[in-house]
Amino acid sequence: MPRKYNSKQKEYLLSPDRAKTLDTHRVMSFLPLMVYQDVADVGSGPGYFSIPLAKFLFDGQVLALDIHKQMLEAVQNEADKLKLSNITTIHSTEAKLALNKDSVDGALLSFVLSDTSKPEKVLKDTKNAVKNGGWMAIIEWKDPGLDGGPNKTNFVTEDQFKSMALKSGFGFIGRYHVSESHYMLVFST
Repeated sequence: MPRKYNSKQKEYLLSPDRAKTLDTHRVMSFLPLMVYQDVADVGSGPGYFSIPLAKFLFDGQVLALDIHKQMLEAVQNEADKLKLSNITTIHSTEAKLALNKDSVDGALLSFVLSDTSKPEKVLKDTKNAVKNGGWMAIIEWKDPGLDGGPNKTNFVTEDQFKSMALKSGFGFIGRYHVSESHYMLVFST
């Protein structure tokens, strides 16, 4: 069974220690972002990527999706504190992403695919939501057994995730080293 972050772990997910190992600005520098885009942060957690994305997308919108309402409340609280009006929180389920067809220009899936029992379904729903000419990025773990990551039993390799995305209809753009423990794959629609 895949691991899932729960609302009790939100402090870790926003901790300065995490920022030392996974720099949001480094990640965003590899994304084909434009300030006017609408971007889905699928599996947003408490907003580790949603908040920096909203600051960058000042003429766009961030749709923060998560299966935990407490995580979405944390995103909204931080957005309110920073007076960011371009974040919409959406309670989603693992069975179906709560996004309309062709509703976003891009989607970021950070540690979502390794946390779900249905990664192919998540990718199919994401493909449906991203407009033609848009993009999707997957951030995942390089190796099993890393602190906070999946164990060997549940580990899905980079090549397997890439293959799933290609089968879902995405085109491969590139692979990026975003930290010692994580990689990012970027795709086009």
